[in-house]
Amino acid sequence: MRSLGRRHCLAALLLLASLGQASDRPALTTSAYIEQLQSYENQTAGLGSTPQNAVAFRDSLPETLTVQTARGELPVDISFLRDAVNRYLTATAGAKPNILANAGSRLKAMRSEAELYEQPDRADDAMRKRLDQILSAREFDRVRGPTALELLKQRIQAWIANLLRKISPKIPDVQDLGQWFVWAVIGLAAAVAGVWLYRVSKQTMSGSREVIPFMPSSRNWREWLADARARAAQGEWRDAVHFGFWAAVSRLESEGAWPPDKTRTPREYLNAIPGSSVSKEPFAALTRRFEVSWYGSRPTTESDFAQFAAHLERLGCR
Repeated sequence: MRSLGRRHCLAALLLLASLGQASDRPALTTSAYIEQLQSYENQTAGLGSTPQNAVAFRDSLPETLTVQTARGELPVDISFLRDAVNRYLTATAGAKPNILANAGSRLKAMRSEAELYEQPDRADDAMRKRLDQILSAREFDRVRGPTALELLKQRIQAWIANLLRKISPKIPDVQDLGQWFVWAVIGLAAAVAGVWLYRVSKQTMSGSREVIPFMPSSRNWREWLADARARAAQGEWRDAVHFGFWAAVSRLESEGAWPPDKTRTPREYLNAIPGSSVSKEPFAALTRRFEVSWYGSRPTTESDFAQFAAHLERLGCR
């Protein structure tokens, strides 16, 4: 049972390590694969005394080793070893022994599993059936190999890593660069959003309050209305809406709809009118059109002003 478990464990490790990327090297038998791992283990350990060999050793490493087994060819990812050598090249003197030791331990574990896989299988059919029942339980449903998206991500990372290594062997690990890139994008997006919000809020604050040098009612609403009609005659519909709005404000203010205040916003004028007032609905329509045309800078047409003038008449601005 223990031997069978180790064999299945190795098979699972090989499947999970698969990158779906064919290797240019011929497939290795299990024994040749073990010898190759032993060679890598020896060369890794030798870097402690001959660090000048690190670059050549790294460049000789493939992304995967293909192993010929009874279940077919299985690619085994050994990119961790290349990454370890890259970290070794850029690490401090105190960190280098630990990097080599970790890489050597992993190679040794892979070799030990492969050696156990070579041993004859003593498990009978009943034990195999029992193991299949265990692996079919619900808790193993999510055990899977890498998805197509994960494989694509790994290939892109490997391509970037190779490109960066050609530029300089001292460039940090591509995974670290990927994290830095993600944080840089997040920071840039946050900065852009902050600038946009600032500009919008600034435009809203400055555009929603128009301070005139006198009380609207100190100028007769008829004068405001005359200016509105003069601009309309010239086809300046936006300005016509602007003067028409102040004609409505001047008329309502002169009738005591609110205390005079030249710093009110259009919405504050509207909110000052009681909900039961007959002036509420037409002034609300005037306010909406005025905000859209004047503050929103949207195109204003002759039809827009005609509707605007109709609401002015309902307020008595004729």
